[in-house]
Amino acid sequence: MTRMRLLLLALLLGSVPASAQIYKWTDAQGRVHFSNQTPPQGAKAIVVDPNAKEVPPAPAAEGKDCHTIRCQGERLEERERQRAALEEKESAARAERDAKAPKPYKGLSFSKYISIQHGMSEGELLGVAGEPDLLADQGIAIASPGTVQVAPGVRRPARAGLSLKTWTYMPTTSDPFTTTVTLVGGRVSEVERVRKF
Repeated sequence: MTRMRLLLLALLLGSVPASAQIYKWTDAQGRVHFSNQTPPQGAKAIVVDPNAKEVPPAPAAEGKDCHTIRCQGERLEERERQRAALEEKESAARAERDAKAPKPYKGLSFSKYISIQHGMSEGELLGVAGEPDLLADQGIAIASPGTVQVAPGVRRPARAGLSLKTWTYMPTTSDPFTTTVTLVGGRVSEVERVRKF
């Protein structure tokens, strides 16, 4: 039992906080000392809190200290303006990059392909198949469907200029066909569908 009492007494004494002070001073050679004993005579010593945590000093922006709420608010507003300007610049660069990037091909599904008929107008084709991936305006096709009278008793073949366009729907992974639609005079003239891969 005495061992138990001694152990308990030792534990109690060990848990009592030390009330000794910690001193900090600098000697004649410029070395900093920390000690719980009183520093030598003539040394300027300060009492240090052993539970204090060292905090790095806050960086002073613009070369001056800023401790008021107004000053800190002004700095915060300036940082927000700089961040907004940077985000706007990055957004403009992203939009320019996206504008230069080619649009992905949409292709033409089989169900839309079989809906295209010869003689459809350009508007009907647009409604059925949608915008083409590539559009080529190939100029004018000359047609001579009949004759016209150019002078009394003189007839000549009539020539009509009709616009010639080619709409191409490129292959995609879901639809590996290239579909080419030729429009003459604003009407579907030919439709060609070829497997590319």
